[in-house]
Formats: sequence, C-alpha cells, structure tokens
Amino acid sequence: MSLQNLSDSRLLADTKMWNEKEDYCTRQFLRHINEVNRRRLFCDDKTSSLFKYIRKNFNKSDSETSRRILAAKTLRHVPCADKALANKQVTLTNLAEVSGVVANIKSRKKKNEILESIKGRTQIQARELVDQLTGKTRATRPQTREHSDGSLRIHLSLVGESARDYQFVKEQLSNKGLYKSEDIIAHFISMTAESMRKKIAGIGSRKSKVITNSRTISAAIKKAVMTRSVNKCENCGSRYNLHFDHIIPHSISKSSAITNVRQLCSNCNSRAAIKLLTQQKMDLYINKS
Repeated sequence: MSLQNLSDSRLLADTKMWNEKEDYCTRQFLRHINEVNRRRLFCDDKTSSLFKYIRKNFNKSDSETSRRILAAKTLRHVPCADKALANKQVTLTNLAEVSGVVANIKSRKKKNEILESIKGRTQIQARELVDQLTGKTRATRPQTREHSDGSLRIHLSLVGESARDYQFVKEQLSNKGLYKSEDIIAHFISMTAESMRKKIAGIGSRKSKVITNSRTISAAIKKAVMTRSVNKCENCGSRYNLHFDHIIPHSISKSSAITNVRQLCSNCNSRAAIKLLTQQKMDLYINKS
C-alpha cells in the first residue's frame, strides 16, 4: 500500500510503530554484539576486532559503529541500562559517553548512580559529567588518515613535556641534516620499531639457539615465525598486540618447533583458547567484568 493512501491517523500510528521497532532492534543488536564479543566470534570472520567486524558486515559508519560498541559495553557493565534505553530515559549516545567510566568502577551502586545522572541529559551534559567524574577534560585524539598508496597522514598536538622534548630533539637532529618534522618522526619511529622487533624476537639474548622441546619459545623460532607471518596475526592480519602461540598446547605436543608456533593477535589468541578450552573456562580470564 502506498503511504500516500494512508489516513493521517494511520500514518502517524505506523510511524510510531516503526520507531518502536527500530528501538527494539537496536537494543537486540547491542545484546548480540556483546555476545559476539564475549565469544570473540569476529575472529572466525578473519577480522581483528568487533569494530572491523561490524564495519565489514553491517554497512555502518565509523561513528555509528563506535557508538554501538560503547553503548553495548555500558549495557554489559550496567544491566539496568537496557530498561532505561527501552523507556527512552537515556540515549545510545549518552550510554556511549559513560562507557569508559562505568567500566572502571566496581561498585554496582555507583554504576547505577551514574546511569541515573545521565537520564534526560543531552550529549554535551553527559560529556561534562564524565569530565567531572574523571577530573579531566578529554584530549583531542590524533587524527589519522590512510591513503591508497599506504602512506599515513597524522595530525596531532604535543603539549607540556612532550612539546619541550620534541623541540630539544629537533635541535639536536638538525646537526644530522634532519629539519622537517616528518623526517624527525620517521627517524625515531624506525629506531623504536627496530628495537621492538629485536626485543620481541629475543635477538641478543642467550636463548637465540633453536630449541624445540622447551615450553619457552626460543628467539630463533620467534624470529623465523615473525619472518613467515611478516609480523602479522596469522588469522586476521592484524599488526596489533601480537602473541606467540602454540598451535597444539605444549602440555600435549611437547613441541615449540616452528610448525607448532604461530603469531596471533590478542583477540584471535583468545578465540583459539575458547575453542580449545571452552567458553566457560576462558570467561575467567578474558571476560572478567
């Protein structure tokens, strides 16, 4: 039926009905993504995070995705927030605003008090409340844009000691012919990255010899695995928070050979453990809150 043929009262009633259905579906979506996150199921989709999983599969913008993930986090920590959202006492945006605060509070009573304090508030008022509770005004996050050629454009602000340190470094490196900010930053990123790679692989340590029967993975094996994986998660391709993992647990295989060792990001490592050890057991470690 064409909407143009609906009576005024029917059109208004239907509009209200669809709005209520949308609100209900949103709350169900939040519950579902919480459970997807608890089980780390996004790793089975070869995505490194819940954020990337939602962006990939549900055609949400970055802001829509972030808002839903943060609101879902608040629902996880403050279960009664679901009822408040259903009764339109709080908005999705406000739940997202307080997610970081309630996650760090152990007292259920205090969490509920924060929920009460944002009821009927605007986003700005909720943000001001968060600043009061944390005792600080949130800093502007660095803006990063990735270009098609693989380059990154980063806009950031340095304040206080960081600004003074940068100025000092700039003055010292001018003697090496480095004057541009991008050259100076690139110089130190390269130095830091190289140092981190050596530390991760254990290069220079006494354990650089290839050892395959020890629970501790030798530096030589780590280096070989890093070369094989190009220092990326071997499941989802993430480069963040990487771990060395025994494919078959050492307690069973008694092997730390390269064929039994892989690099996984934290989430994929947790998902592998869930599959092996059951969700109930892993909840004690990865879903404590």
